[in-house]
Amino acid sequence: MRRNRRGGGFTLVELMIVVALIGVLTAVAIPNFMAYQARSRRSEAFANLSAIGRVQKTFLATKGEFFDSNLPWPDYTDPAYGGLGAHKMTWDAASEAAWAGLGWRPEGAVWYSYQSNMCCADGMCFTASAYGDVDDDGFPSAVMYVEPKHDSDGNVITECSSGMPAPLNFGTPIGPGGKIFSQVAVQRSTDEF
Repeated sequence: MRRNRRGGGFTLVELMIVVALIGVLTAVAIPNFMAYQARSRRSEAFANLSAIGRVQKTFLATKGEFFDSNLPWPDYTDPAYGGLGAHKMTWDAASEAAWAGLGWRPEGAVWYSYQSNMCCADGMCFTASAYGDVDDDGFPSAVMYVEPKHDSDGNVITECSSGMPAPLNFGTPIGPGGKIFSQVAVQRSTDEF
């Protein structure tokens, strides 16, 4: 005897297999998507720190020293921002005033808080840092541009850290070839993505 199937539906086992496959794909895709979002937010810091580095060199040529913003701006400790995280902060009047001496400003609200730290007594070195927590994991990270002081032979004699108290006092970023100077780099010791 032949058994005829009524309708063209799926069996429960087939549906369970499809649901399991969707679950596996989701478990793999969501973390990758979150890391992708964080990296795209970090691109803001790369663009802004590159601009700060260029403007700083112009400032040095006209003023004879680098610019120091003293603190990071916008002030991420302001309760209105709720700390560093995966949210944008307004570039407010205080931020504008702090960076007016250098003549730099970002376009609109920012994911990161920006600081320029001049640590050499003669003003011939600086570190520009962008502090943020764009992956919203509770651990701040830094993107940095370190411009060290060199001796007459081109050897580094002084370099600035980020200039902040812990947990934001980051040293010079290190790459495969050693310390990374005069270009934007991620402080990998604190970065997970």
